[in-house]
Amino acid sequence: MKKLITFILLMFVGIGLVGCQNDSKKSEGNPKVKQSKVHTAKSEPFQKLIDSSKSTDEIYATDDITVGEKGDVKPGIYDIEVTGGSGNIFGTRKSEDGLYINFVAGAVGNDANYVNYASKIRLILFDGDTLQVQNISKVKFNAVPKEVEPSNELGQGEFIVGRDIKEGTYKLSTNVNLDPQFNNLGWSINIEDLDSNTSKSQEYNPGNTDVVVKLKKNQVISINYNGVDESTKADDAKLIFTEYK
Repeated sequence: MKKLITFILLMFVGIGLVGCQNDSKKSEGNPKVKQSKVHTAKSEPFQKLIDSSKSTDEIYATDDITVGEKGDVKPGIYDIEVTGGSGNIFGTRKSEDGLYINFVAGAVGNDANYVNYASKIRLILFDGDTLQVQNISKVKFNAVPKEVEPSNELGQGEFIVGRDIKEGTYKLSTNVNLDPQFNNLGWSINIEDLDSNTSKSQEYNPGNTDVVVKLKKNQVISINYNGVDESTKADDAKLIFTEYK
């Protein structure tokens, strides 16, 4: 009888050990690591572009400029620099939901009719995008460093929230003089959320100087300056974001 009881107890202990082993296996298969990887990828949606950026030499604008592994410039994040002529930079995105590209730029010293041209514009370029330039003869693409210091003062171009500027709520101002005679000339801001395919536009100009914007991580801010302040070069013109609570 004692031997039977002992045998039954050993059976229960064995079953308990098997259960523990099964729990251990379940714990090993817990998707915590997978969740972490997904979170990392979501928090850095532009990392592939940052890694693939590669500066170019001067490119003569004889045709459209194509973006791709076999194109004129690799996908990436760049300061496009105009080294000849002055005019418009347009873009055709491979994705219809992509950021809209429309800037005015010119080589240093190529200002005309009191128009102050920026020589460098920040652009985020995806595989399959195409750039069209008008009245611009030469450009080069300067890859933005992999590590950048966030700033509350941004120039013209496309900037990533959480990388180029911290997320938050900001009141806008600028370091250029906005002439009240030109009520609608100043800064245009477009905030794009590529995940939800939503956007919000805002203007900061002499007729609208009390402006607050809210920026969320991984959104893209497209900033365009159209002003007539001759005392400040367009390359030095900054839209200033002051934390607002």
